[in-house]
Amino acid sequence: MVIKFRLLQRIAYTVAAVAVIVTVVFPAFKPKLAGAAQLTTRSITMSDSGQSGGAITTGVGSGTNVTYEFAFTTSQAAQSMVIDFCNTSPLIGDTCVAPVGMTASAAALTGVTGNITAAGWTVTASASQIKIAKGTGAAATSGIQKFELAGITNPASVVYGGTPKPVGTFYARMYTYADSTFGGTSTAYVSPTSLGNYMDYGGIALSTNQIITITAKVQEQLTFCVSGASQATWTTTNDCSDTQAAVAPALILGHGAPTAILDNSTTDTGTVYSQISTNAAYGAAIAMRNSNTTCGGLSADGGTTCAIPANNTGANTPAAIAAGTAAFGLYVTNGVLGFNGIGAVTADTNYNNGTATNYGMDTETTTDVGSVTGTYGDRVAFTTAPCYRINNSYTFAATASLTTPAGIYTANMDLIATGTF
Repeated sequence: MVIKFRLLQRIAYTVAAVAVIVTVVFPAFKPKLAGAAQLTTRSITMSDSGQSGGAITTGVGSGTNVTYEFAFTTSQAAQSMVIDFCNTSPLIGDTCVAPVGMTASAAALTGVTGNITAAGWTVTASASQIKIAKGTGAAATSGIQKFELAGITNPASVVYGGTPKPVGTFYARMYTYADSTFGGTSTAYVSPTSLGNYMDYGGIALSTNQIITITAKVQEQLTFCVSGASQATWTTTNDCSDTQAAVAPALILGHGAPTAILDNSTTDTGTVYSQISTNAAYGAAIAMRNSNTTCGGLSADGGTTCAIPANNTGANTPAAIAAGTAAFGLYVTNGVLGFNGIGAVTADTNYNNGTATNYGMDTETTTDVGSVTGTYGDRVAFTTAPCYRINNSYTFAATASLTTPAGIYTANMDLIATGTF
């Protein structure tokens, strides 16, 4: 009985010892390639970190047509390389699950610097794998490598905290090979868990992210004011909110005291001022409409007749007003930049032909669009682009003849600004 017990005891010790040996020795069975070294200073920079399949479908933030810039340092010459993208692990040889929604099949090699510069490199890609090989010529020597792979679609979701999320970390694994066949005929790369005879290797973590969306609303704007005070007297805000901008543009054309009168001895003038600001993409037009729509001049009978007619009436060109000829006209200056002004406003040639003593009052419509007697008036100045704080002045001139009937002559001149957005 004692002999049998001791025999059983020895067998138990032996089994235990074998079990210990197996436990200790088992890790040594994991494949490890002689000479393999980690890629150093490795990084991957994405041109767009947005996830694919989101609300943004094109451009930055869409996660599509993304360029990945690879940078690393190799310790050995290489003629081919494999890049695997994995959902949960960057560890070489570990199980690799492709990131959901990622597509690298359209990847194209661009922006090459470092030692991968010679011709002959080709790219073979699938949804989550990119292979680069140089079929002809010498291998890329060891050292700093940098290149771009364009046309990649980022993951639509990644496993983050054990749950698929629209944003989070995913991984790339990279392995280089001495030949152009990714490790040779019998020792070539097969899968992320069967790497073949690789040389340098390394894992990298990447992350998609939520895109910051910024919305700002800019309304169409048009600010236009007409004042009886020159902008030289505007002292507070230098724009249409200035108190001087509210001065009524009420002109009395005439001379003498105590009552100014209009006669045949001279041509009397008076000036009003405007300022315009607009963000209209195609600028704005300033039109003038004369309340005396039947004749366009100065009337003493409510516009039925104009004993002081529009200057050069029936024409659309400005001309001098000779004293004593009974005429009424307008000269418009080109725009002048106000405080911090931007842009330009040009006077229409109907009211500025380069001579400040020539005056127009367009009442004809056969050769141009618009008339001071028309429904929408006649254009007197315009800008073809957005502008800011552009000042114009409008000098009205009139004279009477020896036969002009006595009376109070009036006209309400309406300046209308219209933006084209």
